[in-house]
Amino acid sequence: MTAGDAAADTTIVIVGMGRVGLPLSIAFASAGLRVMGIEDDPARRRSIELGKMPFHAPGTEQPLLDAVSSGRLTVHADPADVVPSADVIILAVATPLAVDLRADFSQLHRALSNLAPHLRAGQLLILRSTVSPGTLTKIVIPYLRERIPDVAGNLLLASCPERIAEGKQMQELRELPEIVGGIDQASTEAAASLFRRLNPGKRIHLTDPISAELAKLFTNVYRYVNFALANEFAILGEYYRVDAHRIIEMVNRDYPRANVPLPGPAGGPCLSKDGYFLVEELTLPDFVLLAGKLNDTTPAHIVRRLARRLDRHGLPLAGAPIAVLGKTFKRDSDDIRQSPAVRIIDTLWREGAEVRVHDPFLSTPPLEEALAGARAFVLATNHSFYQTLDAAQVAALMAEPKVGMDCWGMLDRDAFAAAGMDLLTFGVGDEL
Repeated sequence: MTAGDAAADTTIVIVGMGRVGLPLSIAFASAGLRVMGIEDDPARRRSIELGKMPFHAPGTEQPLLDAVSSGRLTVHADPADVVPSADVIILAVATPLAVDLRADFSQLHRALSNLAPHLRAGQLLILRSTVSPGTLTKIVIPYLRERIPDVAGNLLLASCPERIAEGKQMQELRELPEIVGGIDQASTEAAASLFRRLNPGKRIHLTDPISAELAKLFTNVYRYVNFALANEFAILGEYYRVDAHRIIEMVNRDYPRANVPLPGPAGGPCLSKDGYFLVEELTLPDFVLLAGKLNDTTPAHIVRRLARRLDRHGLPLAGAPIAVLGKTFKRDSDDIRQSPAVRIIDTLWREGAEVRVHDPFLSTPPLEEALAGARAFVLATNHSFYQTLDAAQVAALMAEPKVGMDCWGMLDRDAFAAAGMDLLTFGVGDEL
């Protein structure tokens, strides 16, 4: 592939058919390019071969079926089958947090090891995964130079971090600006030309690899720190026995210098790890990890508050049947990675509660079964499904003392009170 060229016959290999790689594959195939995915998981490969999404991603089902049916998107297990003929290789493998709280590059190293024997001069290699700063220049390039010295110097290389939100993949892949950081001008222009195939009017920010990698981390950490601040405001609201939700709404309304998010358990595979990626090489104290600590301890705070309220009713948390509504980390998603709802569930288990879980996006028992005979419930994930909860029906299913813990401020407190329920809300003091 030459700089500035992304012709209709461009062939793309995308390594990793997960929540980053598969939507990107569908988007490129929908734009008329030939896409070949590489995926280790045979069950996921089979699902894609049948044109069925292996996870929930609104708006992707029909485009996936169309792409597979047309032959523009195929999925493979062996890089040797597809990499030699590709113009572009995009790495979209997971980079989780290791036990030492640094980036775990094991999947990236495995992908590079599998790719290296099949790479050839002139190909464009793009790092799409969320990584710590300097990964392309400090990890990927040295590895390739060691393994394939004759080819490495003739590859086009760029970091182009994924920026999409779950649930909005197809819309945002087309509309959101891309940040493209190549190791040289030719690499940057080639990667920019490729992503313009998603939308000729798409804005492309051209930069260097480290700046591109930092841009993704800055974005997520900015949001995570703001969520942590909102959760601290919630705890302060409880302490002062006021409604932090109402205060935040007043602060934001018609005021140009405030955009404070509402409180709620924050987490997920990116937000939970990116603060560590961002500051792993710093030698001074920082507030990014402090914000992470506050978000990480919010589930424990919620469980403690529920336990205190049950104790007020003369019921210990240990042995009490508790229904947890929602298990995923995000509204209207089926992704449980680094979910604060899972932390709530685990904390309740450790305290000896009898936990029942319902989530409309997962394979769980029906809501009525989770609530039947429960002494309390925790609304842990703000799925739109739960906005229509009928207070009287919930109360009729539950057993005394009928306590609720709304972690998101979604439920009508007056309606639940009228139904005879004792509803707590994260961020709202017990006495108003």
